[in-house]
Amino acid sequence: MTNANALPRTNSPRPALLWGLLCLLLLGMLLMLLPKARMNSSVLAMLPAQTMGTLPPALNDGFMQRLDKQLVWLISPGKQANPEAAKYWLSLLSQSQAVNNLKGPMDAQSQQAWGTFFWQHRNALLDSATRTRLQNGGEAQAQWVLTQLYSAFSGVSGKELQNDPLMLMRGAQLAMAQNSQKLRLMDGWLVTQDDKGNDWYLLHGELAGSSFDMQQTHQFVNTLASLEAQLKARFPQAQLLSRGTVFYSDYASQQAKRDVSTLGIATLLGVIALIVAVFRSLRPLLLCLISIAIGALAGTVATLLLFGELHLMTLVMSLSIIGISADYTLYYLTERMVHGAEASPWQSLAKVRNALLLALTTTVVAYLIMMLAPFPGIRQMAIFAAVGLSASCLTVIFWHPWLCRGLPVRPVPAMVLLLRWLAAWRRNKKLAIGLPVALALFSLAGLATLRINDDISQLQALPQGILAQEKAITALTGQSVDQKWFVIYGDTPQQTLERLEAFTPQLDHARKQGMIAGFRTLPINSLARQQQDLELLKNATPAVTRTLHAAGMASVAPDLSPMSVTVEQWLASPASEGWRLLWLTLPNGQSGVLAPVDGVKDSAALSALAKTQPGIAWVDRKSAFDELFALYRLVLTGLLFVALAVIAAGAVLRLGWKKGLISLVPSVLSLGCGLAVLSLSGHAVNLFSLLALMLVLGIGINYTLFFSNPRGTPLTSLLAITLAMITTLLTLGMLVFSATQAISSFGIVLVSGIFTAFLLSPLAMPAKKERKR
Repeated sequence: MTNANALPRTNSPRPALLWGLLCLLLLGMLLMLLPKARMNSSVLAMLPAQTMGTLPPALNDGFMQRLDKQLVWLISPGKQANPEAAKYWLSLLSQSQAVNNLKGPMDAQSQQAWGTFFWQHRNALLDSATRTRLQNGGEAQAQWVLTQLYSAFSGVSGKELQNDPLMLMRGAQLAMAQNSQKLRLMDGWLVTQDDKGNDWYLLHGELAGSSFDMQQTHQFVNTLASLEAQLKARFPQAQLLSRGTVFYSDYASQQAKRDVSTLGIATLLGVIALIVAVFRSLRPLLLCLISIAIGALAGTVATLLLFGELHLMTLVMSLSIIGISADYTLYYLTERMVHGAEASPWQSLAKVRNALLLALTTTVVAYLIMMLAPFPGIRQMAIFAAVGLSASCLTVIFWHPWLCRGLPVRPVPAMVLLLRWLAAWRRNKKLAIGLPVALALFSLAGLATLRINDDISQLQALPQGILAQEKAITALTGQSVDQKWFVIYGDTPQQTLERLEAFTPQLDHARKQGMIAGFRTLPINSLARQQQDLELLKNATPAVTRTLHAAGMASVAPDLSPMSVTVEQWLASPASEGWRLLWLTLPNGQSGVLAPVDGVKDSAALSALAKTQPGIAWVDRKSAFDELFALYRLVLTGLLFVALAVIAAGAVLRLGWKKGLISLVPSVLSLGCGLAVLSLSGHAVNLFSLLALMLVLGIGINYTLFFSNPRGTPLTSLLAITLAMITTLLTLGMLVFSATQAISSFGIVLVSGIFTAFLLSPLAMPAKKERKR
C-alpha cells in the first residue's frame, strides 16, 4: 500500500501568488466593466435572435427595440359620452415625463395640416380601389363619382367637386377608414365602442429611456399605477386598459428578483448551517465562500466581456452554481478533516486533485454544450458557470492547501450510518442489484407517460391581468400583437416600396384563398407607382369629365400636375400618424416596412410565399420559436447520447469493461429518473428538460468519479459526496419553487436526477485490491 507521506509535496507559493494576481486583475476588470454594464430584464431579449428569417440584423434589432417600447391605452369614461377622462389621463402622462411621442387627440391645426397634405399630394396618394376604377379609360371612376354625387349619405359639396372632380381625396379617406373598421375619428380622438355602447378613447406613446433597465421599467410601472389611482379618484366610473412589452418585462424582473432574494437567502442559510454542523468550524465556511466568490467574480467578468450585459434569467439559474462550486471545497476539506493528522495539505491535494479536475472537466463540458441553445439567457448562464466553476476549482487547488492548515481533525460525522450504507453495498447483493432494477422500472414507467411540448409559452407563466387587458384591447381595436407579419426590405426606401407594391397582389391572393383573414399595407406609393398613377389619371380624366358634363357640371377641370411625395416627406407629415411604427430606415438608407396580417391559417404556406420574391421575410415569432425549441431539443438529445458514449468509453478505458459499464449505470438511471419524475409530476419534456439533463450528467458523474478515485477511501468519498449532494439539493432544489415554469421544471429534473446519481454512486466504489494498487 502506498504511504501517504511518500506523495509529492507541491508547496511552492508561486502558483498561489500568480492565482492571486489573476484574481486581482479580474477584480479590476469588473470595476471597469460595471459602469458600462446593464441588467437586462426584457422578455424579447430572452428570445432567440434567429426568428426574423433573412431579414438584415440591423433592421431586426430596430423593429424589436421599437416593439419593446410601444405603449397603448384605451380609456372609457363609462356611461358619460365625453373625452374628459381621456384628456385627464393624457395630462397625467404628459406631466410624468415617462412617455415619449405621446399621442392623443388630433387638434384642429393638425387636422388641417393632415387635409392640406393630402390635398397637395392627392395625385400621388391613390389607394388601390381608386387605381382599379381608373383602369380601362376610367369609366368605372366616372360612375363612382356620380354615385357619390347623388348619394344621400355621402355629403358631397359643390366646392369639393369643383376642387377635386376626380374625388381622389374622398377615395383615399374611404380606403383608410376601411383599414381601421373598428376605430373612428370623433372630436379629433380615435374612438372605438364596446358591446355595451361605451366609447373607448385611444392613446399611444413610447417608453422614455431604455426598456432594458430593470429599475427604470419597474419605476415606470409603479408611476403608471399611481397615475391610474389619480384617474380613478377623479373619474370613479372610468376604465383603463394598458398594453406594452414593458409590463411583461417588469413582471418577469420582479418575479426573478423575488426568486433571487427568497431562494438565494434560503440556499445560503442552508449551506452555512450544513458546513458549520459537519466541520464545527467557521474556517471551512470561509473557504467555501472564497471559492464561490472567486467563481462568481470570474463568471461575471467573462459574461460581461462576451455579452456586455447580465440577463435576470442568468442570475436566477446561476443560483445552481453556488452548490456545485462548493462541492470542490467540500471534497478537499473532507479529506483534510478525516486524514489531516497523517497527511500534509499538499499530500491531501495530491490524493484528490485528479478527481477534482476530471469532475470539473465533465461539468464544464456539460455547461458549454448548453451554449448551443438559442436563448441569450441560457448562453450567458453557460459561460458564467463554465468560467466560474473553473475558477472555483482552481482556487481550491492553488489556495486551500495554504489556507486550511490547522483545520481541526475530527471523526467522520454519522460514521456508523455511512459504514452501514457502504457495507450494505458490498455484502448485500439484493441492494446492489435490486435498487438499480427498481429505479430502472420507475424510469420506464415515467418514460411511458412522457409528453413532448415545444410551446414557447412555457417560457414564462404570464400574468392573467396583463393578458386580459391585451385581449380586451385586441377585441376593441381589431389590432392584435400576435407578431405575425411580412417584412419587406430594400437598400433604399424606394426599392422597399416597389417590392411592397409587387408583393401586395400576392397578399390579396392569399386573403382570397383563405390563408389569411386580412392584411394592412402602408398608404404611400413609390415614385414609379406615382408616375404610373399620373398616367392613369390623365387617361381617365376625359371619361370623368364627359360624365360630369352630361350631369350638368360643365366647369370642372381636374389638376393633373405631378404631386409626388417621398417617404421622408410622408413620415414628417400628419398623414403618417399611426403608421410610422411600421416603417424603419437605417442611417445607410436600408429600409424595411411591416405588413401585419390577421387570421393566419397556414404559417408554413406564408413562409413559402415570402421566398418567391427577394427582400421579403415572413415573421411568425411564436411558430419560429416553437420550431427552434423542437430543433434544439433534438440536437441536445443527440449530444446527450454522444456525451454518454464518451463517458462510457472513458470509464471502460480507466476501469475495464465490466467495472466501466457498471460505473455508467448511475449516469444512465439518473437521466431516466429525472425524466420520469418530470413526467409523473405533470410536466412535458422540452428544451429546458434536455438542458437540465446535460447538467445532471455533468454533475452526477462527479459522484462516481469521486467514488472511483483509487487514492481515496470509500468512507471519505461517501462523506464528501453526501455533503456535495445536500448542498446541491439546497441550491438546485430551490429552483423547483421558482414561480417561472421553465425554471421550475428545470429544477425538478436536476434534483431528481442528481439524487438518483447519489444513491447509485457506490456502484463505482473500487475493490480493496484496486485501492491498494
